[in-house]
Amino acid sequence: MTRRALFRMLHTAALHFAARAMPVPGLEWSDLNSPGFSAERRYRVDAQVFLLGIPFLHRQGVGGGSVLWRESAEPGAGLLRLLEFHGYSLPARAAGLNRLGFIRELSRWKDGKSLESIYFGLMTASPEESAEQARGALHSTAKEQTYTAIDGRIVPSGSEVSIAHFSAPSTLSGAQQQELLELARKALAATARSAGGPAAPQGQAPSFLQALAELVAHPERSPATYIYSGRAYSLWVNGAGDPKTTAYFRQRGLIDGDTGIIRVTGALQRQAGGDKIGFRIWVPYPSGHPLPLRIEYQARSYLRLVFEAVNT
Repeated sequence: MTRRALFRMLHTAALHFAARAMPVPGLEWSDLNSPGFSAERRYRVDAQVFLLGIPFLHRQGVGGGSVLWRESAEPGAGLLRLLEFHGYSLPARAAGLNRLGFIRELSRWKDGKSLESIYFGLMTASPEESAEQARGALHSTAKEQTYTAIDGRIVPSGSEVSIAHFSAPSTLSGAQQQELLELARKALAATARSAGGPAAPQGQAPSFLQALAELVAHPERSPATYIYSGRAYSLWVNGAGDPKTTAYFRQRGLIDGDTGIIRVTGALQRQAGGDKIGFRIWVPYPSGHPLPLRIEYQARSYLRLVFEAVNT
């Protein structure tokens, strides 16, 4: 073997091992520029208020919302899935309450496992814990509204997260999403990221919406664990057919005659301890991408919110 051939062989081997040692690039939001599948559903938000556990006030159209589902197959690398939830109040319909909840998640899936997830969330700070405190927040004259933004990444070995708080003019409502998202990104850019969150079990790295989507499609896998804000949570679901709701949405033309509705009852709880938070969602079945037709969430002991799909 000549020295030139030996050098070429060693050089090729060095490149091969260097390539193997290079880390796999982390997920970025721009990775899903051209989704192969994209669907969105919009909602009207209704509110039901309870007094001593008894419903006494119901009001329709106090807010709006949407759910977005996008996917893209990566040759040899699995599936990229983007899920997004947006819910907001309309102050003119909600006695002046200005509230927003937004979460966006992107995850890489392969062989039924989430290899990596990134997530971004934004919500208004609403400290009201009782109906009396909630009444005090009605028709507020405050000039500014406080928000909390979160940006995180999850891999099987652990997670990292950054959290920022900022204020915005109270004239901005949750319906003006893009302006608020830009303020959130600026606040997060000035915030240090903390690492060392809990490792996800079974070699997976799911975030909340991703874990929920998997359980809705495969309720037999309940319970599941997901990571949010550097903490581990448990998620339970069980599903059952709902003929009455099936007939209702079929009459409205939101499902066809071959599609049924499954009512999914679920709960989540922080694994370190805390109250269980319950919810119910109604999804079409069969469906490879079960966007909910109704979402029912017990936001407070005195307040239930219902996201009802609207015809578009």
